[in-house]
Amino acid sequence: MTGIAERELSILLLSSRYDLSPFDSGDAELNDFLKNDALREQKEFLSKTHLCFYRDRVAGFISMAADSVQAKKDKLDPSQIIDDCEYPVYPCILIARLAVDKKLHGYGVGSYLLSLAVGYAMESPLGCRYLAVDPKDGALEFYEKIDLIFTTLLFRSPFNLFQILASATFPSFLLPVPQAASPRACQRTHA
Repeated sequence: MTGIAERELSILLLSSRYDLSPFDSGDAELNDFLKNDALREQKEFLSKTHLCFYRDRVAGFISMAADSVQAKKDKLDPSQIIDDCEYPVYPCILIARLAVDKKLHGYGVGSYLLSLAVGYAMESPLGCRYLAVDPKDGALEFYEKIDLIFTTLLFRSPFNLFQILASATFPSFLLPVPQAASPRACQRTHA
């Protein structure tokens, strides 16, 4: 199956002017969220939902929210440990919901939406070490298929941004890999 070229996709923030009725991800709960709850949650500053368009129709969506994950060094993969830097919680962006219209499953729209989340995390004016997801049954396969490495911490499955950017199988249209911070940059000063 051939993927859809990135230049054929566009992203817009959800608003009431878009007709969402034709969208069908094949999952009634995700469809209901998009059509009945997403705009309300956005107005209440609980999450932001971004619509992905292909040929003037909604091809998919991603809802994201600020979050944090608790992590202890003994629970992390060694590649995720920041030397001389242990915080009780780490900032992350929660991918609250991600869905693709069932007619476009397998065409790269989900990967494109995931790359959007990575790009937002890297370009955000706020620090963000992880992306987190609470995958629905069967959805974990999507994330594993593009070779993301998960660490299960409580109910969240976070993945490290540096690992995502270094992944050979992740879409190549992502931002360049950032330089790692020096250990001194991670040391906290106490007032």
